[in-house]
Amino acid sequence: APSPRHRRCRTQRRAMVFSVKVESSASVAGKTLSLVVAYAGVGDKISVVEGAAGPTVTLDAGADGALEGLATCSKYIACLTGDETLKAQLVGTTPADEAMIHEWLARACLDYSGPAVDTSRSLESLNAHLATRSFVATHGAVSLADIVLYASTHASLAALPADTKTELIHLIRWCDHVGAVVQQNGKRVFGVVPFARGELLDLKPPTEDRKEKERAGPASQGGTGGKDMETKGDAQGDAKGKGAAKGDAGKDAAKGGDAAKPDDDAIAAARAAKKAAKELEKKDKPKKEPIAKKEVTVDVLDIRVGTITKAWEHPGADKLWVETIDVGESKERQVVSGLRAFKTGEQMIGARVLVLCNVKPGPLRDEMSQGMVMCASNDDHSLVDFVVPPVGAVNGERVSFVGFEGEPVETLVPKKKMFEACAPKLKTNETGVAEYDGVPFMTTKGPCVSALTNCFIK
Repeated sequence: APSPRHRRCRTQRRAMVFSVKVESSASVAGKTLSLVVAYAGVGDKISVVEGAAGPTVTLDAGADGALEGLATCSKYIACLTGDETLKAQLVGTTPADEAMIHEWLARACLDYSGPAVDTSRSLESLNAHLATRSFVATHGAVSLADIVLYASTHASLAALPADTKTELIHLIRWCDHVGAVVQQNGKRVFGVVPFARGELLDLKPPTEDRKEKERAGPASQGGTGGKDMETKGDAQGDAKGKGAAKGDAGKDAAKGGDAAKPDDDAIAAARAAKKAAKELEKKDKPKKEPIAKKEVTVDVLDIRVGTITKAWEHPGADKLWVETIDVGESKERQVVSGLRAFKTGEQMIGARVLVLCNVKPGPLRDEMSQGMVMCASNDDHSLVDFVVPPVGAVNGERVSFVGFEGEPVETLVPKKKMFEACAPKLKTNETGVAEYDGVPFMTTKGPCVSALTNCFIK
């Protein structure tokens, strides 16, 4: 059963401002609480003030009594938000989520802070925990446990030598993502943890298009063929003309007329005049300007916010998941995704994702697929993670791109390679924000992000 303190999180509170006291606003505790206040959007209800005796954090919650400790005060502050969806994200909705968040809040304060902590062992353990996860306690979004643990470990991570950071790549990836998502006034409160990032691929198109050259070849040959056909046509016309002349002459002879046989020189002159007239007509006829091909841009893609409601192993392929996804339509879509090597069933079910909805439906290993889950992937495809919509974005909302206002095509025809034309410009930036040619994937609640930075989106 929920504790009395946890039950108080769910009750209505009076509109009054409480103060949480810290030793210094520049301390880790002070920065952490300021970050929680900003992310929960409760700056009108809570103020962080200096004056605490030592490192102890205290909060006078009025009728709810006096609270003490970073984890307890952070949880109380998160529960003050008026956004129920955000509250559920921060403190959990199910008993399992609530228990995991409580556990990791406790670990953040006991195992990852303080002078007596074995930093190297704790960080290695956390790195192993994050090897198959995007977040420490829950799936799909940043929780309160991520924020507090991020604040507790940031200084230790930043101080590590470069080679050690490379060994702790899962922990570094998580820290970089949480820092990008949880900001105060558009800035990272704890700064960026520097680490070596891979070089960007050179994706310039080839200078010569072989297919275009091959298509041009038959066309140039066809021009000579056209002349041959024209000459042949003239010859056939002449033959018909001769036949008609003979017929008329025969009729005239039968009638006893005096019709004369056509003069060969006159016939040749008539042919030459006809040919000259055709050539003159061709010269005078204006040449048609080649129709410029319209550039394929991202607004042809129908990308929508969705939630995975079910997921099961593909019966005929050990690398595929089959899932049903709610994208705001009357019926959920079935999608087949190659994510078995990267996501567990628990990580799939309930995950908030982006779905490319106008791919051509078709079977993948005998299972119908009606869309594609958008994921970020590193160069060697050893790391793959979802591109996640922001909290509050509703299922079915179409992702937009500033400056690209066209309507998506009904179906992406594979032969036209529309998605392939957009793919080289789809990637995450250095903070994990998904972009097309530098323009963010936007919803009415903000940009979409991934835990993987500087990676292409497929």
